[in-house]
Amino acid sequence: MQILAYIASNFISEYENVANSSIAYLLNEYPAARAALKSLLASDNVPTYYKTELSTTSNGRPDVTGIDINGNKTVIIEGKFWANLTPNQPKNYLKELSGSGKILFLAPGTRCASLKTEIEKRLNGENEKVIISSWDNFLALIERENSEQYSHRLDADLLQIRELCQKMDAEGMPPLSASDLDPMNGRRVSQFADVIDECNLLLRKREKFNFKGLKTTPTKYGNGFYFRIFSFGCYLAFDSHKWFVRGNHAPIWLNIRKDNGSQWSESEQIVHALRYFDARNAYDSDYGIELQPGMDKSQVVNHIIDKVTEVLEYLNGRFVNGQITR
Repeated sequence: MQILAYIASNFISEYENVANSSIAYLLNEYPAARAALKSLLASDNVPTYYKTELSTTSNGRPDVTGIDINGNKTVIIEGKFWANLTPNQPKNYLKELSGSGKILFLAPGTRCASLKTEIEKRLNGENEKVIISSWDNFLALIERENSEQYSHRLDADLLQIRELCQKMDAEGMPPLSASDLDPMNGRRVSQFADVIDECNLLLRKREKFNFKGLKTTPTKYGNGFYFRIFSFGCYLAFDSHKWFVRGNHAPIWLNIRKDNGSQWSESEQIVHALRYFDARNAYDSDYGIELQPGMDKSQVVNHIIDKVTEVLEYLNGRFVNGQITR
């Protein structure tokens, strides 16, 4: 059974639980995963059986518990991304361990240092039974073990869980820092909203841009407006989510679709043409408009207007009889 099927059959809405179910699956299924855990914990032996969400009488419910052949709890694994430690972590979990058992905390690499500080504060210092590692490090150790006696299935499963972890790391909300609460952040977001409004006003004055029956529409991550031009239906917006998840880190995005009259549709031809025009800033039907440090508001607005016009005229120039030419 592949890992996605396993997750689907044990699905829980919280991302951390999905990742932890995946870790339990790897450890139950593959000797290479257990060898990596053994290396990470510097233990002579690790269990061959792991159970998720195993309740205790009064010490909480660890994410993953490793149980040896005698029924002893010798490994507890807590998979963290950006959620806070619970009151039971790690003090009460230590009470559940048998003999030389250990607790492993897995977290994003950028959180490991702060997590270590928080755990040591709760324990009044270091504890040799508590190990902290990044998700990437643990998965890399499994990959290294897998290279000794290669399993294609394990390699495929590792790829899926690595992508899952990367998604959780990118989309989770880290604890707030002082810089996050700087009012300049709010000021900048509101200014980008103003920039979009100014672009709307300026494009309405241009002959080829058609706004009839179309609206300015706020979204979950920003705001933008719709318009038609040539044979395209477009949406120009400030998008805070795409700003940080897309590789070019552009705050302004132009979505371009084929205007079929009564509806707009995705077009593979537009996707390919955008990629040919500017591969760095093309993401399917989206085109990211990069801004440069030092630009003032007027320069930002003019740059957006110029880039919108440039890319749409380029696409229109490649359309002949409704088809993109090479």
